[in-house]
Amino acid sequence: MIVRPGRRLWIGPPAAVVVGCALAVAAQWPVLPYRPALAVANGLVGVLFLLTGAFLGAEDDQYGNGRLFVLAGVAWAGIGLENWGSPPLKLAGWLCSGLFSVVGVIVLLRYPEDRLAHRHQRVFAVLALVWIEGAAVAIAATAGVPTRGGRPAVLFGGAGSPLAGQLVETIGRAGLVVIALVFVGLLGVRLAQARGLERRTLTPVLVAAIAVGVVTGVRRAAIVLSDARVPAILLQLIEPIAMIAIPGGFLLAALQRRLARAAVADMVLSLTRPGGGGDVLTALRAALHDPTLEILYWVDDETGYRRADGTPENRVDGTPGDSTGPPAGRLSIPITTSTGDRLALVHMDATLTRHASVVDAALSAAMLLLENARLQAGIRAQLAEARASRARIVEAGLAERRRLEQNLHDGAQQRLLALSMQLAGLRAAVPDPAAGRLIDDASANLRDATRELRELAHGLHPAILTQAGLGPALESVAQRLPLPALITIPDRRWAEATELTVYFVACEALTNAVKHAEATRVSVTVTEDDGHLRLRVDDDGVGGARNTGHGLTGIRDRIAAAGGTWSLASPPGEGTTVTAMLPLRR
Repeated sequence: MIVRPGRRLWIGPPAAVVVGCALAVAAQWPVLPYRPALAVANGLVGVLFLLTGAFLGAEDDQYGNGRLFVLAGVAWAGIGLENWGSPPLKLAGWLCSGLFSVVGVIVLLRYPEDRLAHRHQRVFAVLALVWIEGAAVAIAATAGVPTRGGRPAVLFGGAGSPLAGQLVETIGRAGLVVIALVFVGLLGVRLAQARGLERRTLTPVLVAAIAVGVVTGVRRAAIVLSDARVPAILLQLIEPIAMIAIPGGFLLAALQRRLARAAVADMVLSLTRPGGGGDVLTALRAALHDPTLEILYWVDDETGYRRADGTPENRVDGTPGDSTGPPAGRLSIPITTSTGDRLALVHMDATLTRHASVVDAALSAAMLLLENARLQAGIRAQLAEARASRARIVEAGLAERRRLEQNLHDGAQQRLLALSMQLAGLRAAVPDPAAGRLIDDASANLRDATRELRELAHGLHPAILTQAGLGPALESVAQRLPLPALITIPDRRWAEATELTVYFVACEALTNAVKHAEATRVSVTVTEDDGHLRLRVDDDGVGGARNTGHGLTGIRDRIAAAGGTWSLASPPGEGTTVTAMLPLRR
């Protein structure tokens, strides 16, 4: 299971509200009499950031982000220090603005992780901090810090330069527009790359942050491009109102986390409800919003892990394998029984490590179903091995048939042909009629024996099937039948084992039609159908065949050994149809 860090002492939501209100009142008190709406909006933003930080820090894996959120709330309240008129406090307020912006950027770019994942994000955060704070210091050093009823106080002494200060301020605000645009772009990339449960959690946070970034950029651009007082005042009010969306986005994200836990409860109900299906793989994929989740079940030390259908896991290159290492970008979680025995291995999206509680709850809820599925996977693995073993036996039998046919052709048949030639020479050399008749009888018997031996070899493995294919082989069989036969088959080749199975099944069905069906005509049709070779043998006989007969039992066994299926339709008086479906081996 995923290990979660231990809990730490943390500020509670009530304390966060009290601290936030105190800071808001202290910072916004000078503005409250003549701009109450702006003062309330700014104070509310600080309180909400502190409250959100308190809630985040209470979560097991969000302690670091919670601290940064509290710091952002304090920094936002500190921005209000510029309202008190004192040059040092005003400069401190400017610096708090940069601190708030950069802390917010860091939290929004890394949430729900505890660090920035990419180097370019870290570089951006550092550059943003340097630019914003540097611009504030540069303005204080050139134009000076405004004072009430007096000349601006220049940071490093001397006379201020309004023209230089205005230029620096314009450049600084233009840089803020660029920072806002880059920030929106980085958030858009995060949102586009998020997947599954991670995307559901991040969407409200990132959408809110993108909206705030757009509003901030527009406000800064409007201040740069316009000196009108009214638009600037309105935009000052719009920015804190927009900032409220960020705590709201985190609230929706927390709701999504709760809904994810509720989905686990729904999964438990669906798996334990009578008639509820019990598909643990589908249930886990739905609960964790990961359609690529895979489960491998432990069978034994020799077999290793297997899928639910008994087949081995595929490696990255697509070949079967039993490697338990996670593929790239994936997380592998081993599941054990209460006694510590291996049960299953779950491959899931690596981003689910950020939702440890949901993953643990889902896997714990599915434990009983996983044990049942493991037993089924073991049975299927044994069945798959039995089928593979039967296929190997069939292949060995085919090889032995080919060897016997070749030995009979090259050995016994050639000796019999040589003996026949010797008898023919002896017949020509013996003038005695009685002896000649004996030689003729021996030659006739020898020809019969040679023909029977040839037919035996043909029954073991027809040479024409290997040399010319299934079509010519079945045509050769049809020519020896005592009734008309229509053969329809594509002019192509298939795997040798498949062709041999179709050949013998067709021969068995034709033999039954001739011996038992009293048929006057038969037809054999071979077609390809959705990755299978389809054989259909029809006759117009008396029908009434049952699949318990010796011949039909042979058909059933041959088809089963090849991994195929078959059916028999034989209504009395309406003929018989044997249909077989064999999987094609590519």
